[in-house]
Amino acid sequence: MSESRVKGDIILKVLDGVASRWGRNGLEIIGYEPANYRQEQWYPFDEMCSILASAKTRLGNNNPLTVYQLGFRTVKDDPRWQDIFDDQDPSEVFTTTKRQESQYVVGTATAKNLGPKHVRIDYRSEETDQVWFEFYRGRLQGVLELTGRTGVVHLLPQGEAKGVRSYDVKWG
Repeated sequence: MSESRVKGDIILKVLDGVASRWGRNGLEIIGYEPANYRQEQWYPFDEMCSILASAKTRLGNNNPLTVYQLGFRTVKDDPRWQDIFDDQDPSEVFTTTKRQESQYVVGTATAKNLGPKHVRIDYRSEETDQVWFEFYRGRLQGVLELTGRTGVVHLLPQGEAKGVRSYDVKWG
């Protein structure tokens, strides 16, 4: 079992996203109930990935965009993030990753500027669950949009470095 973990508020936001899109029936189909989670409690990372994988396969016809959209919603629709990221420079936001440690402990994100409107984020993690990387891509897209920019976050193909996934973020 992994030592990585996720805070209950993230899991609850994912389950809220499932309920919002598929209703009570969606929660029953994936087999996870919000009543089983507490906002401030930490849960195993594997459990979070099971929730995401279940939503992807049982509700989303195995479409990775299902997980991406759930990740996006956990940031974009959360009022506490709107004041934090509003009108900030995306380069500064993406190169500061301290905020993540209060929500999940899965790996280490580092970012570097590749141009005036281009950042590469490398996510080092012992965890290799693709569903998490799609979820995180959605979260990054939510952050980008909360800065008031339009752009895209690409999850790059798996490179040669084991345990590293990279995201290419560009905005206008």
